[in-house]
Amino acid sequence: MAKHNRLYKVVQATSKLPRALRTTIWSKTFGRIVPMVGTANIRYLEVSKEKVVVRIENHRNMQNHIKGVHAAAMALLAETATGFVTGLNVPDDRILLIKTLQVDYLKVASGGLTATATLSAEQQQFILDHEKGDLDIPIHVVDDAGQAPIQCKMVWAWLPKKKKSA
Repeated sequence: MAKHNRLYKVVQATSKLPRALRTTIWSKTFGRIVPMVGTANIRYLEVSKEKVVVRIENHRNMQNHIKGVHAAAMALLAETATGFVTGLNVPDDRILLIKTLQVDYLKVASGGLTATATLSAEQQQFILDHEKGDLDIPIHVVDDAGQAPIQCKMVWAWLPKKKKSA
């Protein structure tokens, strides 16, 4: 049986709480781990080792000059979803890093955005079996009209943490 990491243990410990409370706890906890994510007010709607769904509203602090969600905020949302689903599967003795962040902007977003990142069972096993590696993590971002304003390629890499010398 695979050893679960600390991030996954937080998710498991809160999984039976009511959804509203659970998403608030996840958002605040994960916002402490990655401060920029907390600043953007990203909401975690669903979190498991297989799937992470996150949302950002089209609020003033995240808008561009035409009142749409800023391009950087769209990229942050996709990076957050893919990073956390990967992070839930990478053991604590490894470090997780983004290797490729490619975002193609297709249209102005209508309202808020929801991003869904997924990992297959084969990808999860690949992470466990390889001390060092990288994967292209599937991500789908839609706006409130159900349209995809961006198309992304997110490749995440992991490698062993350096051991502290005595």
